[in-house]
Amino acid sequence: MGYNRLPSWKDYWSTSPDLGVKVIAESMPRALFDKILVNLHCNDNTTLPENNKDKLFKLRPMIDKMNSVFKQHYFGTREVSVDESMIKFKGRSSLKQYNPMKPIKRGYKLWCLADQKGYIMNFKVYQGKEELVNSSFEKYGLGERVVLELTQHLWNQNREVYFDNYFSSTLLIQKLKTEKTLGCGTIRINRKGLPSEMTSDKTLNRGDHDSKYLSDGTAFFKWKDSKPVHIISNFHGSETTTVTRKERNGTSYPVPCPTAVADYNRFMGGVDLADRLRALYNVERKSRKWWHRIFFGLIDIMFVNSYIVYCDLFEKITVVQFRRAVAQGLLTNKQLKKNQSPQTPKNMKRRKNAFSMPRDVRTSNTGVHWPEFIEKRARCEVCSSKGVESRPFSICNHCKVHLCVNDKKNCFVEYHEMN
Repeated sequence: MGYNRLPSWKDYWSTSPDLGVKVIAESMPRALFDKILVNLHCNDNTTLPENNKDKLFKLRPMIDKMNSVFKQHYFGTREVSVDESMIKFKGRSSLKQYNPMKPIKRGYKLWCLADQKGYIMNFKVYQGKEELVNSSFEKYGLGERVVLELTQHLWNQNREVYFDNYFSSTLLIQKLKTEKTLGCGTIRINRKGLPSEMTSDKTLNRGDHDSKYLSDGTAFFKWKDSKPVHIISNFHGSETTTVTRKERNGTSYPVPCPTAVADYNRFMGGVDLADRLRALYNVERKSRKWWHRIFFGLIDIMFVNSYIVYCDLFEKITVVQFRRAVAQGLLTNKQLKKNQSPQTPKNMKRRKNAFSMPRDVRTSNTGVHWPEFIEKRARCEVCSSKGVESRPFSICNHCKVHLCVNDKKNCFVEYHEMN
């Protein structure tokens, strides 16, 4: 599970030296973890309606809360994209989808809205043809409805929304324009409302393009790459640029194309980036309960979003470093003392300006840190980092380090706020 994978979750408590993970075995008994899994619930089953049509009733509070928090605490980039994502699942479930063209062919399908950094701003688990439809978008098809529902909170912000030919249509592009939202995507040539009499494929060479405009300003582009590519947009004009292509011998050369094509290639990969970050160290734990796979998949999405926000606010680190920091921050102080991080092993002299506790432990869960006075004196960690001699009686009851707390200086507050 996560960045330390074993054949079974029970192996983490194994006494064999080649299987057991000591830090996990000491933090919680295996029987307690098993009891938590057995009794894990996200909703009250006694409140299940008799005529319930929501197949995700067991996860509905968690899904709604995640979407609310994702939209509330992060603005995202101006360019966003809508695409599908999959949570791997091979068991029996009416929610399971099959797509032979995807890397994950069987599993739960998620419609996702992501920015350019891979932050999932909004998502929806697909329940099949029988799922409840928002009354505001009843006249739209499935693909159009998905884009409108996921982007509704971004309307009137002049955001750029990109999507592929599964979602796009002239009706969708026009609806986004009325809501002051910019839309662009590839489109299937058999969609209704597209202009006719476009230049024939046979007369176009690589780099050539043709364009038509509807009465409302919607632009339709046909560009010849190795094959014809069709793009529809409600904000692109006749501007052109170039994209780089490679020959079989490895040489690169520029190919002219409409700006709409270059922008689509540049800004369409947000959901794919989120999937790549999620797949690096995902939980992917087997379970007899169908909804557990979705539950742990949503936990992985939380990790990815938290990682992106952390890199924006503090520093760029790797995904495994972030996951390790979160895991260490959730462990008890006893475990952190016994299992020091590789950055400060016992046989290595700690830097003068470094603290004994990780930053994630010091600065998070502020409600559990309280000053406590004991009989034994020791050096204050903050004063020591500044080269000042001070031996107070006061400690942090959670971090178990000595800190000055008096009328002259308050190292306790400084220690829990310093990055």
